[in-house]
Amino acid sequence: MIAVFRSPNRRIYFAIAFSAMVHAAILLWPHIHLPHEKVQLPPLTARLEPLPLPVAKPAAKPQPPSQLSQPGEGSAAKPIPIVANSMKEMEKSAASHQFPKHLQLTFTVYRGADIFRAGELRQQLDIDKDRYTLNAHKQTGGLSGMMNKEQLIQTSYGKLGAQGLQPEIFKEEKITANGTQNQKATFDWTAQQLHLAHGGDIALPADAQDILSYMFQLSQLSMHREIIPLSISDGTQLEQLQIEVGGTEDLATPLGNLRVLHLRKLHNQNEPYFELWLSLEYRLLPVKFRQIDASDNTIEEYDISDIRAADE
Repeated sequence: MIAVFRSPNRRIYFAIAFSAMVHAAILLWPHIHLPHEKVQLPPLTARLEPLPLPVAKPAAKPQPPSQLSQPGEGSAAKPIPIVANSMKEMEKSAASHQFPKHLQLTFTVYRGADIFRAGELRQQLDIDKDRYTLNAHKQTGGLSGMMNKEQLIQTSYGKLGAQGLQPEIFKEEKITANGTQNQKATFDWTAQQLHLAHGGDIALPADAQDILSYMFQLSQLSMHREIIPLSISDGTQLEQLQIEVGGTEDLATPLGNLRVLHLRKLHNQNEPYFELWLSLEYRLLPVKFRQIDASDNTIEEYDISDIRAADE
């Protein structure tokens, strides 16, 4: 018979030996680099200084947001006198709403007369000294599945100066089940020409923006007026717009109730147009945008769901 002795000292020995083996394995194990997650910008939670309300105009009767001037059917829009603004006022307006170095806006996309949720739009602005880059990515889908899925990718980059954004290149890529469409516009400020990718050169006005940059450029313009003239290119043409400044109102959003300024494209009846709401508490950033067809039906609506910003 063989006797087996189980002494406490033996158990202690094995514990010490096991601990030493684990320690050695840790020291000799090759150093592994885990992938870093993309850094997310922190939420912009500060309450920012509101824009002063438009100055009173003795000759014009104030209009509520729901009664922005609407021309009669088939008639031209009646011109509204523009209140003169000094250069100091223009610069003060822009200085009060300086862009952060990094800004990301996320919108929920709603579509159709029944306003059903169709997807998401994300816009990101990055500033490096006197240069800016704007990227937008919209992804939507339809009730019938894959066939109605669509992606829209837009890029705008150029200079950032005392007067705000000055685009140099605008690109757009639209991806659907039927294929891919590309648009491009080149802003040649030296020659004062707008070059379109599919041919044609157009005289370049000093206020020209692209379809992506103009929403951000609005924060750099004076709102002490009734009409804002603006030239906007979508890569296929240059459209001369007049944007009507309405009144202020409260807007319910996932970020809480926001005080907003209501803008709308001046138009004739039976013409498509858009409406835009800028937040007075978030540097006049766009927080709602609506596209409307010639029959006054909503095509798409974009509602803010998240704002993130950083100055580093």
